[in-house]
Amino acid sequence: MESILPQSNPNHHSESYHVVGPEIKKGHAGGGVWEIIRHRSLLWAFVQRDLRNRYVGGVLGVLWTIVTPLAELLIYSFVFHGLMGVRFQPTGGWENYALFLFSGMVTWLGFSEALSHASASITNHSHLLKKIHFPLLLLPTHIVLSTVLNQLIRMMVLFGAILLVGGSLSWTILLIPVILVLQIAFTLGLSYLMCTTHVYFRDTRHWINTILLMWMFVTPVFYPAASYPPKYSLLLQLNPLAHLVGIYRELILNQNIPHPNSIVIFAVVAMMSLLVGYSVFHHHQKKFCDYV
Repeated sequence: MESILPQSNPNHHSESYHVVGPEIKKGHAGGGVWEIIRHRSLLWAFVQRDLRNRYVGGVLGVLWTIVTPLAELLIYSFVFHGLMGVRFQPTGGWENYALFLFSGMVTWLGFSEALSHASASITNHSHLLKKIHFPLLLLPTHIVLSTVLNQLIRMMVLFGAILLVGGSLSWTILLIPVILVLQIAFTLGLSYLMCTTHVYFRDTRHWINTILLMWMFVTPVFYPAASYPPKYSLLLQLNPLAHLVGIYRELILNQNIPHPNSIVIFAVVAMMSLLVGYSVFHHHQKKFCDYV
């Protein structure tokens, strides 16, 4: 069983890694999905390490995964529902809008946090590139997967909130894993592309955060898609995150099967994203050592 196990050490740059298994020494090039499967034990070790590092030293620890979105939920609900009068539906109360908003936030945070952190995954692990032959594909991949695990925790909070206000859950939530796989493919593709760009242009992460901020407000996270001005309907249709947020809301809140068009559009975009992102990453990864 091949693995690279990070040793516990508060000094990030002085961490040592034990390399076990001949496959790792074959170089960076691999078969994409098969490379991830072959090094799945190593991938899981890095996912666990990332989750530990996010909360180490904190008073609340992993509870910040729940506390942070709940705090944002209260703030945004007060601003958009209380001050601006945005409604989930014409007769909807505060609790309905809170669930509507939280479902959108869970989806958005699962995507944006993964992309933001994964964009610098290669440069942040430059010590691995220079010391050992390492399957580089695992660096952005483990960040995306650890963020998805955080998203699942937030979904559990959402399910609990729905039951708490007297709602119910439908069998449609059983389709969430399928959509989650498409979301992972979409996010991985953009992450591979952005972390490759970040190797050459170190300010990439800064403008990614700026784009994500703008992207968040043009995505129906805080408001219903029906409130989109008709003249910008094309922008709504071309926004893959708008489809993703809508799909999750249909499955969880409305307990309906999402419109086939939304599923097909997002699935096609996700596969294209993964194909293009991996192709760019695979083509450039041998040059990374020269730039980090």
